[in-house]
Amino acid sequence: MMENQFDIFFRDKNYLMIKNSSFNYLNRKYHIWKEFKKYSKKDCKILDIGSGISPVSPDMKNTKFADISVDAVKFLKERGFNSEMEDITKLKEKNESYDVVLCSEVLEHVPDWEKGLKEIKRVLKKDGIAIITIPVYKKYWNIDDDFVKHVQRFEPDKFRESAEKLGFKIIKERPIGSRAERNLTVLIVKAFKKNSNNKIGALKARIIISMNWILYLIVRLSVLAPNKKNTSIMLYACRKI
Repeated sequence: MMENQFDIFFRDKNYLMIKNSSFNYLNRKYHIWKEFKKYSKKDCKILDIGSGISPVSPDMKNTKFADISVDAVKFLKERGFNSEMEDITKLKEKNESYDVVLCSEVLEHVPDWEKGLKEIKRVLKKDGIAIITIPVYKKYWNIDDDFVKHVQRFEPDKFRESAEKLGFKIIKERPIGSRAERNLTVLIVKAFKKNSNNKIGALKARIIISMNWILYLIVRLSVLAPNKKNTSIMLYACRKI
């Protein structure tokens, strides 16, 4: 049985640092923060679903973190954050209890992802905002999708249609990935799988982290001119109506 990616990252602190410097994570966080600033209000109540050990919330103090991983919840709790084990398809939260819900790279792991969207809508206050990122286009399916146990890549138009049917107004639809991002991700995962049984030393970890920042800048440049047809990741800002 293949070892779960998140079990690998919990092996030691250097793996944890590498994960949280991933160019993909930095890229998603940048775009999520950008949209959050546009639509949020001061001291709003936030739910970060599927945060794992890599939250995307720009306001950790006012955020509750929800994840299905025992280790991820423990990791955040030990650092003083409000974190609880929850499943996106049956959240423990009360109706209309959050101003903002963040859901980044989660729905692709969920067979009944529309039920997840319904739960996001249920816990949002009226006019609340959900900021969602998803990997898109089946043509981009590769080794990394299998590695992290994706069950689907989305078709952007179908996702938008489903969100609107459920009672969301799409206020922002933005490509935040590219072919460059896709190719780099596949190369990195292949290298990671090859070396995942080896312990990573502090020096090697620092080198990898530095490389990630360079790759992050490359990816940022590659999405300066967004292209919905060629993107590998989409961001949606959705208002509950």
